[in-house]
Amino acid sequence: MANPYELLAGLALLREKKRLSQQSHELELQEWSGFKVQIGSLVCLIPCEQVEEVMLPNSVSVARNVPAWVLGVAYFRAQLLTLVDMANLLRGERKTPGASARVFVMRGKQEWFGLQVTAFDGVRHIWSDTQEAPMPPHFDGSWLQYVRQWLALEGETVAVIDAQKLISTLETGEVRA
Repeated sequence: MANPYELLAGLALLREKKRLSQQSHELELQEWSGFKVQIGSLVCLIPCEQVEEVMLPNSVSVARNVPAWVLGVAYFRAQLLTLVDMANLLRGERKTPGASARVFVMRGKQEWFGLQVTAFDGVRHIWSDTQEAPMPPHFDGSWLQYVRQWLALEGETVAVIDAQKLISTLETGEVRA
């Protein structure tokens, strides 16, 4: 996980890249930040602007007669969250969350959801000049509809997940067990 000094270094690098692009009269670099996570065996980014808060996966009340990917419910700021096991939902993988597991709290139109990931590896800053990557050939399945793009990041191919689209699908009940 990135420590505060690494985050400050990332912001300083962003400022320097913007300054250099302005000096050379290039188009201004667009940037965004994402949470680098593991969803089962998949390395992903979840855009920060789609997430309300990040919390530890504790105080979960188990629900009965729900799909295997529903972990249960929890309270967050007086709101009831439906906790979703992302590895099980998207990839059908049952992984025991490690010490760095986190729940990404998101608001839908009518409900709140907590998307639990297997591991959290900090915040990454993505610039418009970050290299895109082709989708790895061994990936298939309906979960690919939630991938916004693939990036080459730190020597790995990373899926950028459109979590808002996933939340909308969960709310409408289009996701089936």
